[in-house]
Amino acid sequence: MGLLNKINNALDSLKSADFEVSSTMKVNALCTAFKKKFDLSLRVYKGKQLADGRMTLNTLDQRTSMTVKTGAMALTIKANQKVGDVEEAFRKQFGITVQIANFDNTKLLDNNLTLGEARRAGK
Repeated sequence: MGLLNKINNALDSLKSADFEVSSTMKVNALCTAFKKKFDLSLRVYKGKQLADGRMTLNTLDQRTSMTVKTGAMALTIKANQKVGDVEEAFRKQFGITVQIANFDNTKLLDNNLTLGEARRAGK
């Protein structure tokens, strides 16, 4: 099984185009594009509550304790990245909290799975 995982991860890095996120994206557009790209759900938070889908990432810091990095460069995500690494990248790049869940958005994913592994596990 280990060899198959290595092959799948290598294929994920080769066949998967980069997914770019900018601070000017609206939450709904980001979540929809993420689901279309990875067959997984993305939860974006404003503080401890789910963010309003009409907000852009750079407006999420209004009335929250976290400061959103509005001038942040675009974030690039690939299918061979681990769930926990992607969630941490959002925090570091934009100063926002996200969680990645299964396609139906009913269960948060293990942080040690890659996005590609999580997608395959859900099918």
